Amino acid sequence: MRTRKTRIVATVGPPSIDLISKMAKYVDVFRLNFAHGDPAQHQKYFEVIRKKAPSSAILVDLPGPKMRIGDFQGTIKLTRGQTVVFSRGGEGIPVEEDAFYKVVQQGTVVLLADSEIKVQVQLATPDKVIAKVISGGNLTARKGINIPKVKLDVGLTDSDVALLREAADLGADAIGLSFVVEASEVAKARSIYPKGFMVAKIEKADALKNLKEIIAEANAVMVARGDLGIEVGLERLPAVQDKIITASKNAGRPVILATQVLESMVNNTSPTRAEVIDVANSVSRGVDSIMLSDETAAGQNPMAAVKYLDGIIRKAELGANPLGRVETEDENDAMAYAAVNAARIAKAKAIVAHSRSGLTVARVSKFRPDVPILALVESQEKLRESEFYWGVIPALVEPSKEVSDVFQVSWRKALELGMAKKGDKVVIVAGEPMARQGVTNLLGLHQI
Repeated sequence: MRTRKTRIVATVGPPSIDLISKMAKYVDVFRLNFAHGDPAQHQKYFEVIRKKAPSSAILVDLPGPKMRIGDFQGTIKLTRGQTVVFSRGGEGIPVEEDAFYKVVQQGTVVLLADSEIKVQVQLATPDKVIAKVISGGNLTARKGINIPKVKLDVGLTDSDVALLREAADLGADAIGLSFVVEASEVAKARSIYPKGFMVAKIEKADALKNLKEIIAEANAVMVARGDLGIEVGLERLPAVQDKIITASKNAGRPVILATQVLESMVNNTSPTRAEVIDVANSVSRGVDSIMLSDETAAGQNPMAAVKYLDGIIRKAELGANPLGRVETEDENDAMAYAAVNAARIAKAKAIVAHSRSGLTVARVSKFRPDVPILALVESQEKLRESEFYWGVIPALVEPSKEVSDVFQVSWRKALELGMAKKGDKVVIVAGEPMARQGVTNLLGLHQI
């Protein structure tokens, strides 16, 4: 049974698809970036994950309204002072998007691959752009293109809608919505795929104006530090990241920290000291999940990256007290908060959250108890969604018809899973079986 409280999300790519069984020992959520690959590859990846890691959740990330480099094989190494060509096909680096050729002009600075690479335009035509490399690096297919101070269309693109329908047909557990700036975009995606656990990626400065509304509409939030850092400026990024984490925790929404977590391990066998400290600080802030991107999707050492992240998190959690100040929003939150306090005062071994909708689990996780949270859910869908929440160990149970069933199933499951033994106390929190879903109104302390 996994004892680490902070979850790990790992992006799957060619270097890691054959390692799913091994990675599943450490990874809670597998992410597929639908900006890459085709339907055949997407289906293959789904089949492998479902077979090799059936209890893990699958998060499908939609590309969103972002300009990207086109497809090509291998890696293009760009060095400072080099002249490069971007074209619609055939010559140099492929870029098919009309918007790119419309907005660039002589002198425009273009950032590639989360600003790792910087070029300045020397000549622009409707089909070709010639630029000089200011800061070099290694460029691979489908990397993002950013042009500071240039605003593009927002919202779900036609391509996003098609990919969302594909993800729904494949049975994705969660959907990552890129470049969200308004809550209505999350609502639109949910109307297309009602069963999807919607993850709003905060990576635009404009999203910060509507942050509370976006978080309220979403099921989870991702701090996507790559584009967000370009949008707000790297100097402001730590404060903005902290603002998003705090707002998400107060609303009881799990928050995923992403981008350049262990970036050096794309090529190296160990992380930098700065990366280790960044991860440890994120654990102390109480993020629910930490995500690996290129480290596992395109890196040379995907298994080593996952193991290192697991080890750093475990060490950081030994001394972490991640609660901080978290707001209690309503009577349902009050019941969850009471359960956490009851467990602490009574020295209970676990909190058992029995939940049909998953909301009771979310509420208890929000208050970061000292003891494990056993999440008893009644569907495979809710079982996998529970993988996004801090401190949760999910288990599947049959629906309960009576209050007495809820309490008996709860303590028996804690005993069965070894989370408590005879004589130990457990706190049980749930909603009445006959009440509407989403209500938390039962609380009990049981000695086994």
